[in-house]
Amino acid sequence: MSYWDTSCLIKLYTPEPDSAKFHHILARGAVCVTCDVTPLEFWAAVRRKESEGSLARGEARKVQKALEADIADESIVMNSCNAAVRSQFYKIVDRCLSLLPPILIRTNDALHLAAAHCSGESEIIATDKRLRDAASAMGFSVFPPL
Repeated sequence: MSYWDTSCLIKLYTPEPDSAKFHHILARGAVCVTCDVTPLEFWAAVRRKESEGSLARGEARKVQKALEADIADESIVMNSCNAAVRSQFYKIVDRCLSLLPPILIRTNDALHLAAAHCSGESEIIATDKRLRDAASAMGFSVFPPL
């Protein structure tokens, strides 16, 4: 199993230039693990795509329902941002900001890394540079290689 950031899950549900790469990962039997902040991030991102015109009107709702269906049937394993995750979150933020130079980690990125850590995942699937940098600094392997 691998921990999937929202940035990569979106590629499974909306067409992006590198979507095929992420579908291929799943075709090899990968299991998506993520946290309960993901559907919220996902909704904001697909609504933004719809507003910008890269998704047709009404498509955001359809892909959100598809994501929620995959969560419901456990095709995507959802972990909650519980007390252990929140505790790890503080450690990750502190560590990232203590590095020289510091990694200016964002709130949701730190939550994702904390959830991945508490889930026992060792690989992060992400395309966001800041999240990838933080994940590497925290000892995760990062996919895809860039």
